[in-house]
Amino acid sequence: MPEDENIQCWVDFWKASVRNREAVTDEVQAARWNGMADHFGKGMDGERRHQRMAGLFALLNEAGFSPEGAKVLDIGCGPGALSLPMARAGAKVTSLDISGAMLARLQETAREEGLAIDTAECSWWSADIDELGFRNTFDLVIASSTPAIKDVETFDRMMACSRKYCYYSGFIGMGEEKEGARHPISEILGEEVRKGHAFGPGGRAHGGPGMLYPFMYLYTLGVRPLLKFSGWGRNEEQGWAEAAEKAIERFGRNRQLSDGQKQKIRDYYRDAAIDGRYKPERRNISCMMVWTVKNRDWN
Repeated sequence: MPEDENIQCWVDFWKASVRNREAVTDEVQAARWNGMADHFGKGMDGERRHQRMAGLFALLNEAGFSPEGAKVLDIGCGPGALSLPMARAGAKVTSLDISGAMLARLQETAREEGLAIDTAECSWWSADIDELGFRNTFDLVIASSTPAIKDVETFDRMMACSRKYCYYSGFIGMGEEKEGARHPISEILGEEVRKGHAFGPGGRAHGGPGMLYPFMYLYTLGVRPLLKFSGWGRNEEQGWAEAAEKAIERFGRNRQLSDGQKQKIRDYYRDAAIDGRYKPERRNISCMMVWTVKNRDWN
């Protein structure tokens, strides 16, 4: 099969995989993420956060990237999990997010630490990178586990902003004891349980494409990204009501849950609890990849 046909096949697969659960507008997305801004990302313990950043900087260093003085764009930055460490390392960071409340958290932390970070509040789904002045501007463009990258178009837009490197990451596997809460909750929501290989569509997180389509799209283009896989286990016992509300928040990020669905989720966690406590045992796997975009035209 000719190279162009291979590329088009993966583009078509990617497009066909995009879920259309509902007509999610920019306004709906912004409202959802604004509603999560106060507590989003605060549950990650310090050691795991440190290990994650050490792995990120090690991979970037292997690719040849140095943050000192580099211009970095962080797409879907949230409260700054990657933007802040990049700025601390000496990079000139521009942080973009659809949520003004997320950006406010980031700006507050940056002020407290005396960091200068530029912010842009907009949706990457409809962003005009020429109006923003982003095209071919940054030494590194980051998109980490974000629904901002949902398809080929948004992926190409990310690469068009870079003059050197791109970084993309996402979860590729997640499981819990008793087959995990995701399966019964998927049934509650009337969704088909996705049983494919974790590297494929079943591994997507926050509504993003997972790793299969971005990786294979790059591969058929002749790009060979550096890859790093990491995994961690987590055993968090908590009250069933708290666990249920967290699940409602998580599953409500990319769909509108009815009151009936929310109650069924609460019922599931209540029934799965022992003495009022819910105790999941999870193993999560994520992947990071870095590649160069030098001398390429991403339109």
